[in-house]
Amino acid sequence: MNDAEIVRLLALPKRVTEPPSKTWKEEGIQRRKDFRLESPGGSGEQFRAFARQNVAFPENFSIGLEYEPQDGQDATILIRCNGPHGDFNGEISPDKPHFHPHVHKASSRAIDNGERAEKYATRTDEFVDVKQAMRFFLKTVNVNAEDQDRYFEEDLRRTLFDEEIGESK
Repeated sequence: MNDAEIVRLLALPKRVTEPPSKTWKEEGIQRRKDFRLESPGGSGEQFRAFARQNVAFPENFSIGLEYEPQDGQDATILIRCNGPHGDFNGEISPDKPHFHPHVHKASSRAIDNGERAEKYATRTDEFVDVKQAMRFFLKTVNVNAEDQDRYFEEDLRRTLFDEEIGESK
């Protein structure tokens, strides 16, 4: 998979085919939501989306999209939107662990090196919490607006305390 194909897959319009639960499901130390997406209109690409959030440390979360090719090849995580956590990644800061929100995107560089497709990450100011990350994710992976309203109402509902991070860009 090359970078152009990764960009194409992320940009494809997507519809929800298996919606997430209305509320987050708690499993041990994390809350989770899973759902499936498909690109309509003939291409029929299949995707699995996932959201995880640590119960004790809610700033530690990950929302991602995995492409599931229909030709028998292995699935590939195309993007993960993460809150701060403790794993090291020199792309974000050579001196510190992931102490900032960041986005992992698949790259041909990682794939060609035999690494996880989404190994490399960049810091972001697009989100600071899981609700903002969900908004960013749904927009970035091009989920149909009606499906966003229908299946993610609680996740997208703004409160008095929500900051408008990255919204005006």
